[in-house]
Amino acid sequence: MLGRHEPARAAAEEQMPVAPVSRPGPRTGGTSPERAASPRLCILTQYWPPELGAPQGRLSELGERLIDLGWQVEVLTALPNYPTGRIFDGYARARVTVETVGRIRTARVPLLPSQRGFVRRLICYLSFAGTSAALGPRLCARPELLWVESPPLFIGLAARVLTRRWRCPYVFNVSDLWPESAVRLGMVGRGTLTHHLAERYELTLYRGAAGITAQSLEIIGSVRARVPNVPTELVTNGVDTTRFGRHLADDWARALIGPEDGPVAIYAGLFGHAQGLEQILALAASLPPELPGRFVLVGDGPLREALAQRITAERIPRVRLLPPVSRDRVPALLAAADIAIVPLGARLPGAVPSKIYEAMASQLPVLLVADGEAADRIEQAGCGLTSSPGDDEALRANFERLARDPDLRARLGLAGRHAAATIYDRTAIARRLDDFLRSCLQSGSARQVR
Repeated sequence: MLGRHEPARAAAEEQMPVAPVSRPGPRTGGTSPERAASPRLCILTQYWPPELGAPQGRLSELGERLIDLGWQVEVLTALPNYPTGRIFDGYARARVTVETVGRIRTARVPLLPSQRGFVRRLICYLSFAGTSAALGPRLCARPELLWVESPPLFIGLAARVLTRRWRCPYVFNVSDLWPESAVRLGMVGRGTLTHHLAERYELTLYRGAAGITAQSLEIIGSVRARVPNVPTELVTNGVDTTRFGRHLADDWARALIGPEDGPVAIYAGLFGHAQGLEQILALAASLPPELPGRFVLVGDGPLREALAQRITAERIPRVRLLPPVSRDRVPALLAAADIAIVPLGARLPGAVPSKIYEAMASQLPVLLVADGEAADRIEQAGCGLTSSPGDDEALRANFERLARDPDLRARLGLAGRHAAATIYDRTAIARRLDDFLRSCLQSGSARQVR
């Protein structure tokens, strides 16, 4: 969502921890145990609950379902620090921690956290790549397959070291196309030496993988065009529809959103560069006084302070800025709203914000600011109205339609709920992932990892 970072991660963002955390205590050494009958999978990711974000929710939920499908799942990740750039309370800086998140054994390694400034983010990414590569073999049992979450692209450095050490193949999961998304966001100049080196490195990681998973057809197409001999699989973001619905609105959620007249358009996620949240402020400032409707923005991130300052300085009406809430409270918050607003600030290749799926499951009409595959999915499901990033006039017209027409909101909401249940169900997605990982395990173990 975003921050994906994090520009594009942010594009996919969601929020909050997926499961309660228990801490049985650190395990700082030892050799790999004998392999059990069920395959052993290690997920390598810089982002994991209790952090906020789309990858955290997606990976942890898929990991739980892979356990149900017969895998032994372990995670190698960083001490939680995202998106604030500060190690969370309860986690000692510069110390490893081993805990259980849900049913998943989670080994955490230190890093130099930072979410502000390009150079500082690079240092953050490289520090995690270094500590995970160095400490992973001590903290984790030897897996039969490594599933690697990217971006950040630098995580590939750790993946290559670990797969050589463990003599196992890796599957590379591409959530956002890097460095292309960085170029689109103006973080890296197209055609520069940095751009060329990053592209070459990206291609090397793809070629070395036993398989590649991705969140959108556009990403899959880009990968296949460059590495046609590497197996690929579409693993879209999805949702557990049993956790969402209009009936979940409660007094806590209504009080948080506020008693003012609606309809209420809600955004819950990362306040990052990729989201283009300034478009919501511009929309709120441009609406005529007689038009009903207001906006509630829930979350945190590098742009939160700037948004708050702009709301105050420009006296922008209709906007309420709220801190992030725990993941288990998100369904009630969405259920208490009337519209889900999901913006992107630019055309990002392959970016499909994962918030659209929870909005669908919550039976909320989606007001989307995005082009490409994200807009296609909303239009195919018939569950919302779309406009391009930067097209303020189209966004205002779409909001006015939804604000004035409760019947339209109801029809779009029902269509979204149907799409969530029939197309984007997390359990069905996990089954496809299970089949693909098993095929990569068989093919990848037969060849030496480069």
